[in-house]
Amino acid sequence: MRFLLSEYIKLLKEDKELDTLLTDLLVGMKFTTISRPMRGRQFGVDISAVGIDSDDGIKKVFLFAVKQGNLTRTTWDGDVNAIRSTLNQIKDTYITTSLTTRLKKLPIKIIVCTNGVINQNVLIDWTQYVDLNTTDKVEYDFWGTGEISAMLDDYLVKEKLFPQEYQSLLRKSLVFLELPDYNLQHFYVLIGQILEKQSKQKRQILKKLRLVRLCLNIIYKWSQDNENLKPSIFASERSLILVWQFIQQGGHMEKTFVRQEFYKIHLLRRIIGVNYFNKAAMHYRTEHSLYKYSRNSLEYSLNVWEEIGIIATIGLSEIQEYRIHYREDRKEEAQKYYNSALSISNALCLFIENNPPSKYPEYDSHSVEIALALNLLCFTRNFDPAKKWITSITMGFDDRYRIEKFFPLFRKNYDKLVDIHNGDEDCEIESSMIVPILAEYALILNQEDLYQFIRKIINDLFADLNLQIWFPLEEMEDKICVQDYSHGEGTLKHSLTLYEDAEEYKKEMVSEMELFGLEKDFKIFKHSFDIVAHVASRHYKSQPFPLTWRVFMKQEVSAK
Repeated sequence: MRFLLSEYIKLLKEDKELDTLLTDLLVGMKFTTISRPMRGRQFGVDISAVGIDSDDGIKKVFLFAVKQGNLTRTTWDGDVNAIRSTLNQIKDTYITTSLTTRLKKLPIKIIVCTNGVINQNVLIDWTQYVDLNTTDKVEYDFWGTGEISAMLDDYLVKEKLFPQEYQSLLRKSLVFLELPDYNLQHFYVLIGQILEKQSKQKRQILKKLRLVRLCLNIIYKWSQDNENLKPSIFASERSLILVWQFIQQGGHMEKTFVRQEFYKIHLLRRIIGVNYFNKAAMHYRTEHSLYKYSRNSLEYSLNVWEEIGIIATIGLSEIQEYRIHYREDRKEEAQKYYNSALSISNALCLFIENNPPSKYPEYDSHSVEIALALNLLCFTRNFDPAKKWITSITMGFDDRYRIEKFFPLFRKNYDKLVDIHNGDEDCEIESSMIVPILAEYALILNQEDLYQFIRKIINDLFADLNLQIWFPLEEMEDKICVQDYSHGEGTLKHSLTLYEDAEEYKKEMVSEMELFGLEKDFKIFKHSFDIVAHVASRHYKSQPFPLTWRVFMKQEVSAK
């Protein structure tokens, strides 16, 4: 386990990664943090804390200078940012100006922290500096990868919080991570076991949440090392929704420290998503970009639909951040997140345009990806591409039925889909949840002609098609983060009619929100953290919540 931790630590950046991990470690060591990492002049100190020194049992002030990589001749004494200069700043300026009178009375321990080691050719310089500057009041120490991983093992990972079976699950997750079809089952079990038992003590709750973040970060760093970030996307989704479930079930929602820890996991998931997007964005501008990563045309189609869902949730995470910052009256920061969401939305439009399978859903459950993507396009005012895509999907129903007698399978069955594509089995045209979503988005976009076009195609070719829309039930709130919540759960409105009078359909949509839109009372929406609902829908391939798009129509009708 220490080897895994040391390998993980070596991958961390100095800013916002290694220093954050050290801050969490100090909490586990029962230190009281005085100052946390921040930008700007700090006179050499990145973190300051008060605690009991495990070496001699004496209470001391600990001053940490955090650096990245090995302690080499260059990093020791190369420029003003070198470690020697930093130590002099701490000794000459920080201690005299930044510590209170009470803290100055305590012994002081200055610690250089790096995710590396001291190179042999610098060891003499380091030893001489420590010997010359150590006094009865001030002493020095070095924490490298070995020391930090050992302390993580002792203070954040042990104490029954990370027993042997947890270590085994993490090892298996990392071993199989390089396999292209690995489904992360060991990591999902690991996170489930960490959060399985509720805790009442603040320290125990914090350790659970921080351990989840540590494990997710390890998966993320290994994914980066493997140059394949997609597993970390899925791992971050499961971590987010299971942590929300843990918070909700334990009644921790009103605890500020819990909300802060949840937000950190959300931010880590956001960072993973943005980095994935930045790495993949060039492919979105290329025609048939995913075909070379697929073994055949059917796999290409399924990969395209999966990618649409991933891009959409990454963009909707930026919308979530926009809303948070806007509510807190940080308009300038909010605008940055909106611009980021717009860039992702534009890339999604290019991806749809450049990959023809995006017009031809294979399963009716691709309603999930369609709803997520259209939600992002509407939030970012990409209305014209949204209309064009809805039109293309509708025309695709017509084309594929006339040529292949195919319509998206209502029940997901890969073997059956293969047989249909190979001409060994006929496609049974039963029901559809995609069609009502497309029709409703057409009305949301104020495109009655498009609504009538959808209605005509369905009435002309699929007169017996059972149009359905899914609604959640109140008792389902505890299930949406742990399973495919729409499979055998909730209630269906079936035999739905696309009225000739579009206004009549609009009014019915709004009235149904009052009758069946019970999800508006779910804590996810009450606390304005809609991204959890989007992530759960994409992750479990569960039907999207009608509230997430019908709210647009309610606003429009109310305005009228």
